[in-house]
Amino acid sequence: MEKIKCYLVRDLLPLYIDKACSEQTSADIEEHLESCADCRKLYEEMNSNILTAFHAPEFDSKKTFRHARNSILGIILALAVIISCVVINSSGSWMGGRAGLVNFIVTVFYIVFWSIFTIKSRRYEPLIKFSFIISLLSFLSSFIGLIMTSLHIGGFISAILISILSGSPFYGLYFFTALGGWNDLYAIATIITLAWVILAWHYWAELKQMQTEL
Repeated sequence: MEKIKCYLVRDLLPLYIDKACSEQTSADIEEHLESCADCRKLYEEMNSNILTAFHAPEFDSKKTFRHARNSILGIILALAVIISCVVINSSGSWMGGRAGLVNFIVTVFYIVFWSIFTIKSRRYEPLIKFSFIISLLSFLSSFIGLIMTSLHIGGFISAILISILSGSPFYGLYFFTALGGWNDLYAIATIITLAWVILAWHYWAELKQMQTEL
């Protein structure tokens, strides 16, 4: 019986690997592979590439759980520190005097942990929405506070809102004697909160794009 040619074997190898050949054809190919080193090498390479392409990555449930747990704990810790900072600085901001070193440290913590909260929330749409909204309100509060202190205008209700969202959190900046007063404080707060708005918006848009692609 005439042996099957190399070019025919190479054309049939994909069908042979997929087990789509007849029993007789498969037997002829196997016989040829035993005697032809070149075709056998090609078969091994093709078979290896197919197995690699369809090899599913292992799912490490423990690693995934640890990552999710650490993210949630980080978010909870950041929120707890943020709320504590606002509470600690609130009394001093209402008094209106120059801030102390403790107030400055508290404000630094507030800035750092709000940034951490925004970064940790980037994979969770409800949280990144919340981060964007609060950042936007803080920016508006700081900007309005800047305008009000510059023009020496304002009312009781507006003063409360501004104090909660920007006056109290950033009160520690008034620790520096170089600051001319609340006007300078609100100017710095406006810049910082604007950066938060841009960061949160970037993460939100990035998350929406990922969801669209999926």
